[in-house]
Amino acid sequence: MHGAEGFPSELCAEHRAVEALLRRLDGERARGRSAADEDLRLLHALRLLLAPHLAAEEAYLYPLVRRRLPAGGALADAAAHTHATIRELLDRAVDERHSAPERGRATAALTVVLRAHLRGEEERLFPALRARVSPEELRRCARRLHEARPAGSPDAPVWGLPPGTGAIAAVRDGLTGHDSARHRHSP
Repeated sequence: MHGAEGFPSELCAEHRAVEALLRRLDGERARGRSAADEDLRLLHALRLLLAPHLAAEEAYLYPLVRRRLPAGGALADAAAHTHATIRELLDRAVDERHSAPERGRATAALTVVLRAHLRGEEERLFPALRARVSPEELRRCARRLHEARPAGSPDAPVWGLPPGTGAIAAVRDGLTGHDSARHRHSP
């Protein structure tokens, strides 16, 4: 969150956490273990991480994209459409009213769309912002992003995570059963 690239770097940290969950989902499938319970647990963890991440991008990143990048409106609209697709696929992947094969197809599509979206932001969008937006404006956006996180998100490092990664800590806590809200000094 610090430095000239501050705003996108916090989002990149969350991208790493999303990718880690996607790799775990891939690993379960590669080992032939498409256990519904484990898939659902990982998908719910993914939802916990994605909900505030997508909302933050929509509230802070895309308005900046609209203002500062050529064709920024079209870029922001396309990204918002992709977010809607990600939410819809995630909803289908966890909806137990659908058959296991339908949920599996939704999960597979989700991983493809989500990885392409993250890659596009990191390889094209974030560098374009860094090239066209002043360090002061990036830091201002970083502060707004950090302040917009839900109350109760840790604002100090937890288990070695940098400040501002409360969503990552929440997902980690959900997967491990650890409650960092009660244990401020995690092992």
